[in-house]
Amino acid sequence: MSAAPNARFRVELVLVPLVAAVCMAFIIGAIVLDKGAGSCPEPNWHNHLTLSLSGSPAAVSSVSAITACAGSNCVPMNPTFAKLATGAPSLLARQGDGSWVLNVDTEPPTAVTFRAYDAAGNLLVQQSNTFNWTRVGGTEQCGGPMGAMAVPLRLPG
Repeated sequence: MSAAPNARFRVELVLVPLVAAVCMAFIIGAIVLDKGAGSCPEPNWHNHLTLSLSGSPAAVSSVSAITACAGSNCVPMNPTFAKLATGAPSLLARQGDGSWVLNVDTEPPTAVTFRAYDAAGNLLVQQSNTFNWTRVGGTEQCGGPMGAMAVPLRLPG
C-alpha cells in the first residue's frame, strides 16, 4: 500500500513543473507577439469639415471671414486672419465654390462652433454643431481617416 502514494508523488513532481513550463511558454509568446502588433504607422491623413453657407445671396456674399472653435481653441484666433484665405495652406480656407473647409487633426473634435463675420468684423451668425465621426479606414488600434462632414450654416436675412 505504501507504493501507490510514492508513485503518485513522483508523477506530481514531473507533471506539475512540466505543465507550468508549457503555460509560461504560451504566456511569454503571447506577450512577445502582442508587442509587435502595437506599433502603428504615422498618420498620413487629415480629416475635414466642409461648411456651406446658405441664405439670401446678399447675406452669403457679405461673409468675409469664418472662425471655427473647438472648446477654447479657435482657428483662426480672430476673423482678420481668415479673410480671403483662398487656396492657402490653412486650417480653415475658403473654396472656389463659396464653401469653407476646416482641416482637423487625426482625432477630430466632437463639437465645433462656427462664427461668420462681415468685412467690418461684425458677427453675422454663430452656430454650434456636435459631430459623430465615422472611421472609413484604418484600424481600431491605430485609427484611420474619418468620413468627411458637411455642415450647413444658415445666415439671417
